[in-house]
Amino acid sequence: MTGRDHEIRLAAFAHCARLMHDDGGAVAWEAIQEGFEFGGERVYLAGKARGIHRPRQMKRGVLSIKTTKPRKGRTARYDDALVGDGYFSYAFQGDDPGNHDNTCLREAFADQSPLIYFYALVPGIYQILYPCYLMEWNPHSLFCTVAIGSQFELVQPSEVRETVGHYELAQPSAAREPTSPIERRYSTIEAKVRLHQAEFRELVLSAYDRRCSVSGLPIPELLQAAHIIPDRDERGQPDITNGLCLSILHHTAYDRNLLGIDPDGRIVVAESVLGQHDGPTLEAGIKGLHGQMIRLPRHDGDRPNRDYLAERFEAFRRVG
Repeated sequence: MTGRDHEIRLAAFAHCARLMHDDGGAVAWEAIQEGFEFGGERVYLAGKARGIHRPRQMKRGVLSIKTTKPRKGRTARYDDALVGDGYFSYAFQGDDPGNHDNTCLREAFADQSPLIYFYALVPGIYQILYPCYLMEWNPHSLFCTVAIGSQFELVQPSEVRETVGHYELAQPSAAREPTSPIERRYSTIEAKVRLHQAEFRELVLSAYDRRCSVSGLPIPELLQAAHIIPDRDERGQPDITNGLCLSILHHTAYDRNLLGIDPDGRIVVAESVLGQHDGPTLEAGIKGLHGQMIRLPRHDGDRPNRDYLAERFEAFRRVG
């Protein structure tokens, strides 16, 4: 890995950190595809048509890999996967291990150079994982395995300077100790948990058109995906039909059984809350919802499971 390649990677990581901060975690493809300025040139983070990407400014390895989520009615071209409790499995480009893209992967594996993994949560929305490392490059299976490393393997943020979207090293980077395979496996397992949570949120928010199903609030930063059957229950899977799009306020009220939703989607406010009197937040934001119907997804297959709603509503009534 050349010194300039290393500098480009660090600048790319700094830019990704900024994207995730600005977008609250998940990042739209439109923001990713813009790339960033480095050394007076535009460096692209990923390609639209291909999953394996090395910008023209780099000499070896890859800067990023990408797993897309096909839109409804389409199938994924490659079978990338979250494999058990181990690493990610990532498919080669085509069936020739010696083609340009797969050779770039082999170089990334040989050099153990850090890369970015853009993992689609829903079509067009990505979780950004970095630093990632290839733990295996298998020309027979046409797959490689991907692990998540530690931020401590990279230079510290103070070593990368940003000025109006331009990134450069502020001081020479020092060598860092790589994390062990066991630590990388643990980091990867943690990343998979976060991916499942983020994917559940994006699926639920998309199904409800990014509006609270109770209040209609349309601000994504204030919306959460609430489980109907709690995730601690073995049935509490991160499935759209086990989810409701709720504002932070109403999610908390739902979890604390201050607000219930019956199998027909009717909102019921707890008697203990109805008996209280205060300002407009309580009166209009909570009590005023009593007896109203929740907003449902347009697609029948995305609507909440009636049996789950009934079970959760019974728990609400017992507490109330």
